[in-house]
Amino acid sequence: MEVLVKLVRAALLAAVAATAALGASAQTSPAGPYVVAALGRTNYDYDCWFLAACDNARATAGKIGGGWRFGVFAVEGWWIDYGNAPTQRRHEELHMRSLGLNAAWYLRLGSSVEGLLRAGAADVRHARSGDGEKRSLNATFGLGLVVDVAPSAALELAWDVTGADGNNSGSTLANSLSLGLRLRF
Repeated sequence: MEVLVKLVRAALLAAVAATAALGASAQTSPAGPYVVAALGRTNYDYDCWFLAACDNARATAGKIGGGWRFGVFAVEGWWIDYGNAPTQRRHEELHMRSLGLNAAWYLRLGSSVEGLLRAGAADVRHARSGDGEKRSLNATFGLGLVVDVAPSAALELAWDVTGADGNNSGSTLANSLSLGLRLRF
């Protein structure tokens, strides 16, 4: 979790610097509401204890979200299902879901391509066979690339990260790489 907190702090500092530097480009950036639906792959690093190696598992992920863009800045809401993954212990599964609120910053990289940085907080549900379910409020972080394919549609390639602690298991870090469709209104 300490690594995630450091990542979020660094992302917020970078976002503040990027927002200050990009103030002039806000006039050319689109504004208004948007929705995104995406599918991807999650990598879980679980059973992470202090100074110990983590175990690893993979799952299929899905996310649905939306937001309101104000030039280079946006406010977003997301529901992400990081997927069910079998653990290395026989007949056990790990599953994380989150419902979160993010701030997002955009950086125009070309005429139809933008970089994306998002950071926020989410209500994360960590469930594991034999350990039950635990809810907690955790930091979220993400990077993305938005490529316009039509005046009101774009593809979004995104990397999302959050963490959670189990009841009696160590911490879990979920990294999800997804590709989705973004529609602007």
